[in-house]
Amino acid sequence: MRATIHVWGARGTFPAPGPHTVRYGGHTSCVEVRAPDGTRLILDAGTGLRALGAALGLPAVAVRGTPASSEPPAPALIGLVLTHRHTDHVQGLSHFSPLLSGSHAIHLWCADDSRTAVEPFVRSLLSPPLLPPIRSAGSSLTVHPWPLGGVVHWGDLRVHRMPAQHPGDAAILRIDDAHGPLLGYAPDNELATSVKRDAAAAAWRAQLVSFLRDVPLLLHDAMYTTAELTMYEGWGHSSAAEAAALAHDCGAKRLLLFHHHPDRRDDEVERMAREAGAEAAREGAVYEIGPAT
Repeated sequence: MRATIHVWGARGTFPAPGPHTVRYGGHTSCVEVRAPDGTRLILDAGTGLRALGAALGLPAVAVRGTPASSEPPAPALIGLVLTHRHTDHVQGLSHFSPLLSGSHAIHLWCADDSRTAVEPFVRSLLSPPLLPPIRSAGSSLTVHPWPLGGVVHWGDLRVHRMPAQHPGDAAILRIDDAHGPLLGYAPDNELATSVKRDAAAAAWRAQLVSFLRDVPLLLHDAMYTTAELTMYEGWGHSSAAEAAALAHDCGAKRLLLFHHHPDRRDDEVERMAREAGAEAAREGAVYEIGPAT
């Protein structure tokens, strides 16, 4: 086994809890990558991040009457990469228990190409008037600019980015380990723009196929049905059929449809996946990446 991928949120645009979304979940985008050496990398901080934090638990406290250690344990490390700054990808950050407790050292990067600095944006999410002051956030969270070399190195993992077709300067990510690609992650990406008959669109499509070549697992935006695409041109999302065509073109071993529409019922998500010959990402599901071949 090379890595495990845990989906903590697969919904798009807005959280959608309720009886019609229980099978695929109502939390927004959040995916955890765990390497065999224990490296933990989180992709996006949607509302699913709160459940991930709860699963990590809080640090143990000393039993009353037992002397506390004079050397507190070093905080565990977590890497967090945002594809962009839309609310459904950042809402969970302010309710991420390791950040609130100071139990983990969290290192954050944002992969978009916005000229607006990342750190003031992130700090604003954790400050009044949105929230009461969070004292631990100052020491628990380190915000980094994207490296000049273009790749984030985190433990045994490497994070590459390329621009998505999505309003708001979103990115598509590819996660590699020492053996090659592990995961392609494109939660917000409009593939329909790539079929326009112009050289720029064709070049972008060719670059995307090359970027995602032979990924063992691809999570891709499948917000719309084919019939809905014409109504939402330019909104920055794709259909299940388009995601399946991309997976075929880049040689992805497995496709998970992602960023389910908040109004999409479980049975509709299943029908879209069945018609596309793909799987739908399911909140709470864990996927294993096998040895490189």
